[in-house]
Amino acid sequence: MDRRAFIRTSGILTASAMMANESNAAEKTANAPAPLKNMVNPFEVEGKFYKAALHVHTTTSDGDVDVATRIPQYRKHGYDIVAITDHWKTNDLSGYSDEKFLAISGMEFHPKTGTGAPAHHLIALDIPHPLKLDSGKPAQELVDQVINAGGKVIYAHPYWTAHTLEEMSEITGYIAIEVFNAVCGLGAGKSYGNVHWYQIMNRGCVLPAVSVDDIHSSSNINLGWTMIKAKALNTADIMDAISKGSYYASCGPVIEDYRVENGTVSLKCSEASKIRFLYDGSGGGRTFNADKGKSITSASWKFGDSKRTLKWIRAEVIDSDGNFAWANPIKIETDKA
Repeated sequence: MDRRAFIRTSGILTASAMMANESNAAEKTANAPAPLKNMVNPFEVEGKFYKAALHVHTTTSDGDVDVATRIPQYRKHGYDIVAITDHWKTNDLSGYSDEKFLAISGMEFHPKTGTGAPAHHLIALDIPHPLKLDSGKPAQELVDQVINAGGKVIYAHPYWTAHTLEEMSEITGYIAIEVFNAVCGLGAGKSYGNVHWYQIMNRGCVLPAVSVDDIHSSSNINLGWTMIKAKALNTADIMDAISKGSYYASCGPVIEDYRVENGTVSLKCSEASKIRFLYDGSGGGRTFNADKGKSITSASWKFGDSKRTLKWIRAEVIDSDGNFAWANPIKIETDKA
């Protein structure tokens, strides 16, 4: 090959590589997870709090008991809502809901990642029965199928699946992340998704978070739950609340009030050893500790007195046993901290 031909060929290859890189970048940008734009503060809307289990398995996949046994177990523990989310399979839940209890049709599906990391684990809520998903299809295609079927998607236990921000950014359309998954901590010690939640929000994707059991064995019931604030206990109102982040997550403490007013964030809760406010960026936190041997039930912080501009702020409550509750982020438009 003469020099001019080599230059022409090299130029074509370089241009092709640049176009491929631009295409890949555009694809990643297009699939970047989106913030929840219509998020509300559950403590500022009308309704009642309902205790929910949003990640539950039965013998339809790898649980230890069937649906007819699992649902009464949760009702006995005071749950108002249970989503049955067996792997790749839906269940016939007709006859399980009444005026005091709601059963939600769901599924856990786990399509491959594009990085070679372990598969995505995703929770689909409020989907028809039956619904078939092809495990060989790309993750985004399956997420879109769930959404087009009327369902909602939650990103499950990213710490347990060894995921990073890269895997979490491969898909878009999920409306929450699991900040706590009880079963993931029993063997692997990987219950908490705080870091993943923090990282994705620092990228501009401000999302709420849920807490779940992910029950497989009956002995692991009532270890994590989500308190949903809704107008009424029916599928339409509960799913509307979930889609707007009208809830808080817990594995113990009760959050009684949480709000931002005039540059001050405040929270009231059950007895706690710590109340922590977390916000975007480096550092990004303020903790209020109870005196030794005592507890606190409220805290407030006037963040508007300092010079830093906040984008969002969320809260954590930690009780004397080390159990957490998580208040969802509140977006800060003009206040400074």
